[in-house]
Amino acid sequence: MNKNLILGIVLATSNAMAMSIDWTGGYRIEYNEIDRPSLADSKERKAYGLNFLYLQPKILASDGINIVGRFDIFSNTHSAYKNSQLGAVVGGGLSPSAPNVTSESQEASLLRVSQLYLNVNHEFGSLVAGRAPIEFGMGITHNAGLDPFAHWYDTSDMVGYKFIIDNISFMPIFARVSQKDFGQGVTMADQIFVFEYDNKDIGAKAGLFHQTRRGSVESNDALTAPTPLPPLAGAVLDSGWATQTINLFFGRSWQTFQFKLEASFLTGDTGYLTGGIPIKFNSYAVAAEMLLPTDGKWEYGAKFGVASGDDPTTPNTLEGYQFDRNYDVAMLLFNHRMGARDFLTTGITHTDSTLNVGNSADDESIGNVVYLAPSVKYQWDEKIDIKSTLVYGQLMVNPTNSVDFSKDLGTELDMELIYKPRERVIWSNQLGVLLPGQAWKDGVSDLENKLNYGFTTKAAITF
Repeated sequence: MNKNLILGIVLATSNAMAMSIDWTGGYRIEYNEIDRPSLADSKERKAYGLNFLYLQPKILASDGINIVGRFDIFSNTHSAYKNSQLGAVVGGGLSPSAPNVTSESQEASLLRVSQLYLNVNHEFGSLVAGRAPIEFGMGITHNAGLDPFAHWYDTSDMVGYKFIIDNISFMPIFARVSQKDFGQGVTMADQIFVFEYDNKDIGAKAGLFHQTRRGSVESNDALTAPTPLPPLAGAVLDSGWATQTINLFFGRSWQTFQFKLEASFLTGDTGYLTGGIPIKFNSYAVAAEMLLPTDGKWEYGAKFGVASGDDPTTPNTLEGYQFDRNYDVAMLLFNHRMGARDFLTTGITHTDSTLNVGNSADDESIGNVVYLAPSVKYQWDEKIDIKSTLVYGQLMVNPTNSVDFSKDLGTELDMELIYKPRERVIWSNQLGVLLPGQAWKDGVSDLENKLNYGFTTKAAITF
């Protein structure tokens, strides 16, 4: 054998032994059926399965120096969902140019790399540089999708340093959202400051997340992007993008009671004009969760929240706030698109006009609503839990400006059977029934608001 080849093998082997790679990840498979997302006689029924695997290698390059990545296997190929962890549709078939009627194999799935960053740890704190996940508080705005059944994630190309002193941490972050080309002054960037307090001894948490997003006129693509923002249709570009998002979080935990609260405020300029007047953001959201564990097998909880809605009578102000799509309250409401109008004023997150209530995934979010969702969970045995949730919602504003409009969104009852056969393995079966309120009729438009129900079964393995 060639001496140089032998030397190369020896050197490669010694280098591989000098470092190690830790692997984590998760696998998820699920099936969903939604009977009547249209809430009308023309049901537009949905029935689909999803299959997904992600792998997260952490290369221990040196003492305290890690290189972290993430590979998304069987990721979704639809342009609206490619930057998500939704997963590939079961039965995706061959490519559009090939006949599926004669296929003998499935089309190969894409492998996407969604994270790659450097993490350096030492006694004073931690440095993060690269494309990293971002999360804060309860995840109503910034959500990394850490739940085994989460379909979405938030990442950012950032450089940040987290200073840690006892129970207090402070992290300034500079992030590049986009860059049009290699030139200077064609960027969209974030300046973020995160302050967090976490005292595990007394079960107290608090935090502040301050995000300022600035972009030049050249990088303001709210209307020039392939999928422009619907609320800005017809507006005229005047200046750069300049918005500010502030999130406040508080949590407290006792032996018999747990409480969490997060509030978010979005303000700033879009850089666009309508009627010669600037279009601005002015929206807010609040979410709260309570949990009352008992010594027995029963556990009681509740979720409460409010998200401002976009008022059609104020064209120069965008008041609509949209929660992160990972934050779920119900199986149907705020999770799957429903009805014939954008009553939740979440159209700003639905930029692909080819998707509608009958052919979209669970890409709806909480918006223009005040909701209350009490729940009760019963531990049948060590492996089986039964959970029931009752959800009621009412709209904040009349989004269509229709006459005789009602804000009653309706009531939903969800039942869930949770099976945990072993550690890090979970199988969930959910049944949801929605009794739509009068809001879906849109006042004098007299649209249909028929009963809707759905079923989902999903299993996840984390390792």
